[in-house]
Amino acid sequence: MTISATSAAPAFTGWEELGPRAAGWKIERPELQRDTVSPFLPDLPSRLHDQILFNLPVMLHVMDSSGRLVSVNKNWCDVLGYEAKDVLGHSFNEYLAPQSRTQLVTQIYPKYLATGACYNEELFVQRQDGSLAQVLLTMMAQRSDKGRIERSICHLQDVTQRKLAEMANGRTDLRFRSAFMAAAHGMAIVTPTGLIEAANSALKDFTGRPDLETATFAFDEMLHKDDRTAYLNGVRKLLSGETSLFKQELRFVSGEAAPVYGNVSICLNRNEQGDTEQLTVQVVDMSEHHQVSQRLQKAQKMEAIGQLTGGLAHDFNNLLTIIIGNLQLLDGKIVADEKAIRRLAEAADAARKGSELTRQLLAFARKQELEPREVVVNELVHGMEALIARTLGENMELKVHLMEGEPRVTIDPSQLESSILNLAINARDAMGNGGKLTIETQPAYLDEAYAEKHPEVTPGHYVMVAVTDTGVGMSQELLEKVFQPFFTTKGAGKGSGLGLSMVYGFIKQSGGHINVYSELGHGTAFKMYLPRRLSPAEMLTVDNAAPVPVAVKPQSVTDQPAAKPKAKAKILVVEDQEAVRAVACGFLEDFGYELVEAGDGFEALAKLQEMPDIDLMFSDVVMPGGMNGFDLAQAAAGMRPGLKIVHTTGYPKGAIVHQDEPRFKEGFIIMKPYRREELEKIIESALNS
Repeated sequence: MTISATSAAPAFTGWEELGPRAAGWKIERPELQRDTVSPFLPDLPSRLHDQILFNLPVMLHVMDSSGRLVSVNKNWCDVLGYEAKDVLGHSFNEYLAPQSRTQLVTQIYPKYLATGACYNEELFVQRQDGSLAQVLLTMMAQRSDKGRIERSICHLQDVTQRKLAEMANGRTDLRFRSAFMAAAHGMAIVTPTGLIEAANSALKDFTGRPDLETATFAFDEMLHKDDRTAYLNGVRKLLSGETSLFKQELRFVSGEAAPVYGNVSICLNRNEQGDTEQLTVQVVDMSEHHQVSQRLQKAQKMEAIGQLTGGLAHDFNNLLTIIIGNLQLLDGKIVADEKAIRRLAEAADAARKGSELTRQLLAFARKQELEPREVVVNELVHGMEALIARTLGENMELKVHLMEGEPRVTIDPSQLESSILNLAINARDAMGNGGKLTIETQPAYLDEAYAEKHPEVTPGHYVMVAVTDTGVGMSQELLEKVFQPFFTTKGAGKGSGLGLSMVYGFIKQSGGHINVYSELGHGTAFKMYLPRRLSPAEMLTVDNAAPVPVAVKPQSVTDQPAAKPKAKAKILVVEDQEAVRAVACGFLEDFGYELVEAGDGFEALAKLQEMPDIDLMFSDVVMPGGMNGFDLAQAAAGMRPGLKIVHTTGYPKGAIVHQDEPRFKEGFIIMKPYRREELEKIIESALNS
């Protein structure tokens, strides 16, 4: 067949698609000729060339100008399983898979006609047994004197086995990547120059950097500046062969967040030549281990200070006994010298003050003599109300909230009164010219999870006595030192620094627990947990009833519509402290809820806009950024009137809910620390409300 242009040629759609009336083309189609001329090299009719090409260990075929096979070599027939006599005269398209046939006609032929060549085009050819061979097609055109394509010499390279091997490798890579992405600890693939090629979700979460794979990022950029040298030196020794192992604990930083600790181990990935292609880096989160270690160190430090203080106080008491005794022996024997009498009285007064100081030191060391007895806590607090009000003065407001019933504890009542008064005086000093002091009692249960974080706590029922002020608050640095003897934030001469350490020692000696919660600019809450003595009736009530979450005006759930099934309820958790948020999310995930997280109010509002299917917002009350939990609830209610909201706070209930907050007159609030049962109950109640 010869093709000659009679006008501007349209885009070619393949020989099989050309008919005798194709627009713009004049087509002639003589019968196929089978002469003695070599189809591979028509100008060389030699049988030698024909024989060489026919027996070459590559797949060759020749097509005429209409795309029909005019010659195939032995290897072509062997690979595809055909006899030459069965395929000659047939279109090459007939032996292609449907998708490859379309590809040849619409993509390959148009380029081939324009250039006279194509290289390594991937096609699927159907073998005689029906299976498919994956081949790479290379075609070279043989043109006539007038430039028409008369013959197409084609080379097929069978790549079926290679592709199968690649697919197998791909499946292996897929399995590796699945394991890589699902690993519980952080993992990264790093180039020998230090750049991160891949990072799994655990590493992104651990470092707080979701962009590890999308940006050009060096692994050491995530490290604390003081740890980078150790990492780089370790990698250098690993690459040079000086050492076969790198394993070291390093600090990771992200923005202004506190460093997190990770145990880093590195192994080399080498190619067949032994050259290092990649480094596999594994990072195990050690942050919780460090937190536990720090808590243990703090407890040991306080214990050591207590032992030292107690020893000093004991020895000093012996000296004071001698001093006071001798001063008393001299008293009455000096009658004529008024100046000597006055000096003797001053010395005796100073000695008594020294004795009081040692009493406070012994209280911190938990070595004071206590006189415990059964005390009704509500009665004791109510009896102190007038005294505390006078102590605060007229420019400060006192509020007292007492729990229901008559909660009883076994404790030294005078020491408890002294502790409450001490905390009230400190609160007064922290509030300056005015503020509100809230004293309240609440039932509390400190569970095993809380005891794990505070080893000195025995799980059980307690009565919490909380003293909360609206003063300036304290930073985390101050909170860590607040119970240490002689530490004070007051000016010189305005405090001994022993008041809080005395309270700490008394509570510990009484088998209780004391905790302090504070936010800068939002006041401070001291919470004393006293072991509760439950009567048989109270024990029955407490054991048979599920813990009741603290809620303002709790609503009855009897006649309310059923909540969404847990698996379908989506909860937005808003908490600025990552560790606290992780605990809350862990509980809620165990309950079967779908979770969305936010670090502050503004991020929470963005999540609410993005996700209209959020059913409930669980939000901290005090958060940074100028938007507290009540501000967030008000804004969220404007966007989503039907949104359920549960608040949580480290401050006691009375100190937050009733401090002139008109936006929170009814609703749900739960105090930290909360039990998982309490959290589950209040979330279910809120969803059902």
